[in-house]
Amino acid sequence: AVVSTQSTGIAMFIVLLLLSTVKSRDFDRGSDVETLIEREKHQFVDDPEFDHGAFLGKDMADEFEDLPAEQSKAKLAELLPRVDTDSDGEVTYAELEAWITLQTMEFVRRDTTTAFPKDDPNSDGKVTWDEYVVSTFGESYVDLKEDMDYYSYVVRDKARYDMADVNKDGGLDFEEFTAFLHPEEFPHMAEAVVDDTLEDMDEDGDGKVSLLEYLGDFIDEDDEQEKDWIEQEKESFKSDKDKDGDGYLNREELAAWIIPLEKNFSGEEAASLIEKADTNKDGILSYQEVIENYSVFVGSQATDYGRLLHEEL
Repeated sequence: AVVSTQSTGIAMFIVLLLLSTVKSRDFDRGSDVETLIEREKHQFVDDPEFDHGAFLGKDMADEFEDLPAEQSKAKLAELLPRVDTDSDGEVTYAELEAWITLQTMEFVRRDTTTAFPKDDPNSDGKVTWDEYVVSTFGESYVDLKEDMDYYSYVVRDKARYDMADVNKDGGLDFEEFTAFLHPEEFPHMAEAVVDDTLEDMDEDGDGKVSLLEYLGDFIDEDDEQEKDWIEQEKESFKSDKDKDGDGYLNREELAAWIIPLEKNFSGEEAASLIEKADTNKDGILSYQEVIENYSVFVGSQATDYGRLLHEEL
């Protein structure tokens, strides 16, 4: 009996460990739903860290948080000629939009560069489905069973994998694997993002998303300052997203919300940054305006301290 109990405990531990690995891996590989929620929330809540991540790329933005303010300004000044592609000393909406798109894509490709070698163990430049499954779930696809707790993750990933395999050769090259890991950044992967969002939000499995399920992915009950934003989200759900007024978001309504949000992200973020830093309101950013409003674009020890102080209060 003791051996049986120990064996059961070990088996349960292995299952939990695998589930933890799967969920962690899902987040690490871009978590399109996480990204979607961040972008939706930013339409209602001013979040400097989100702006910094959009302007620099999420990983590069973290490096600025550790810099003294003057050094952060200096590094920002070094970046501006790269943003200002026509070298006229000003940053236009079009230049800023293109820069944000570039930083987003450079971030996701850096992420793929890290992940690719592990998922391509034979280094042939292709990630096969079985290589990915073994790397992620710890066993071959043929050994997976429908009654396994994490089988739904496998099914979802297989649909995404097949969509990313554009040339249908049974393996994902670097570009295809990038689309697989970060479907939210690739138009041809939009349906995968919709499917993932529906599965993640639809907690009762009825094929649609209720207001409560929708808000469940957004609400942080420990943050009192989010109450106003949650009310805005409720109104947005009822008046904008729920087209037929039945109190739920079906797949078509989810797509109508998600696809434009992903498609328009860089443009809307560029407009938001200009609005915050355009001191003379001429619709264009001079280098001086960017540096004077540096905390809109990048972090520093000073801005990070201000955030921590604000959170403590």
